[in-house]
Amino acid sequence: MKSQDCYTAKEAFTFPLICLVCLAFNIYWGCSDVWTVGAIVGTAFFGIFTSVYVYKYSRFDRDFFRIDANGITYKEWSKTTTLKWSDIAKCAVYYRHSYASGSLFYRVLDIILLSEAKRSKSISIGLSGKYCLNKNVINAIKQFGGSDIYDSQTSQSNNKYVAKILFAILIGIIIIFAYSILTET
Repeated sequence: MKSQDCYTAKEAFTFPLICLVCLAFNIYWGCSDVWTVGAIVGTAFFGIFTSVYVYKYSRFDRDFFRIDANGITYKEWSKTTTLKWSDIAKCAVYYRHSYASGSLFYRVLDIILLSEAKRSKSISIGLSGKYCLNKNVINAIKQFGGSDIYDSQTSQSNNKYVAKILFAILIGIIIIFAYSILTET
C-alpha cells in the first residue's frame, strides 16, 4: 500500500495458495485414477509447507519492506534491517535468474552501500513474494531517495538480458513445435 509518507510492500500469500491448488489436484488425481500415492504426496506436500507458513506467521509475522524519508527498512523472518539514504550509493530493480526457487526468474531490489573498502557491499531484497510493482518501487526510491540513487542503466541492462533469455526460450519452443508437426506428416 502506498501513502504520502512511505511505501510499504508486504509478503503475499501466493505460495500457500499454490500449495493448496497442488493439494486439490493431487487428491483429485489420487482419487480418480485409483492411485492413492498422488493423494498422499499432495497432502504431505501441503501439510509440510502449510505448517512452515503457519509457524512463520504466528511467530514472526509477515515479511515486508518499507521505503520512506529515512531510508529502506526490510524484514525477513525475524530480522528487521534499516538502511539510511546516507549509506546507500545506488539501487536497482530488476529480474534475476533463479536456479533453485522453482521459477525461471525472480524480482530483486539490489542495494549497493557506500563503503571505504575497495569492494562495495551489496544487499538484495526479494520482491517476487511481495505485493508490489517494479514501477511503484522505482517511483518510491526516486521520491524519497532522489533520482540519483536509482540506477536505471543497470536495471535496464539486466532486464534486457532476461528478455533475451525469454526470447531464446520462445524460439526454441517454436522450433520444437514446428519440428514435431513436420515429422508427423
